[in-house]
Amino acid sequence: MQRLAGAVGAVLLAGVIGSVGVQNLASAQTTAYVTDELEITLRSGQGNDYRIVRLLRSGSELEVLERSETWTRVRAFGDEGWVRNVYLQSEPGAAEQLAAATEEAAALRQENRELSEALDDAKTRLEELRATRAELDEVNTRMRQRLQEAGEGLELADENQALRKEVVDLERQVQDLGRENERITDRGRRDWFIAGAGVIVAGMLLGIGLTRIRWRRRGGSWGDL
Repeated sequence: MQRLAGAVGAVLLAGVIGSVGVQNLASAQTTAYVTDELEITLRSGQGNDYRIVRLLRSGSELEVLERSETWTRVRAFGDEGWVRNVYLQSEPGAAEQLAAATEEAAALRQENRELSEALDDAKTRLEELRATRAELDEVNTRMRQRLQEAGEGLELADENQALRKEVVDLERQVQDLGRENERITDRGRRDWFIAGAGVIVAGMLLGIGLTRIRWRRRGGSWGDL
């Protein structure tokens, strides 16, 4: 008697659980999943005496078409049939969730490796760019020094050219002064020569004149004698 009561209680409990499962399915979307049982049957009608259409493994995704109190009509892999509600749940099974999580974790690890490699490449590229920047700065500094030296050299060249021109002008002036000095010297010599010749001629004329005067005086004296 106690065993019979226990069996009845178990049946009632299963019924309550089944009704709760149906209510949960009723509030779910149009997708359901087979629970973590190994395999269930997809039957052509609502009962175990109906023909088995196919077997469904746990985690199979089913398209919900219609619901009743204990059965749900679904479409799976192109076939339609009925499945007991107690074998359905609104989320994938633990194995499928674990597989999905494992796959996602593997994808995340791969993405992490790719990001790490990309980060390493970026760091290497950054170091190369820094080295290139340092080389460019050094080249720029050398170019500025060379430009400054070239500018100073151009200034010295311009100054040297100006000095050379000034020297040429001074040489020309010296040559002009030399020629002028020669002209003045030649003129002075000529003037002195003319002056000296004039003095000599004047002296000769004066001597001739004085001689004549003396002769005249002597001639008068002789006549008186």
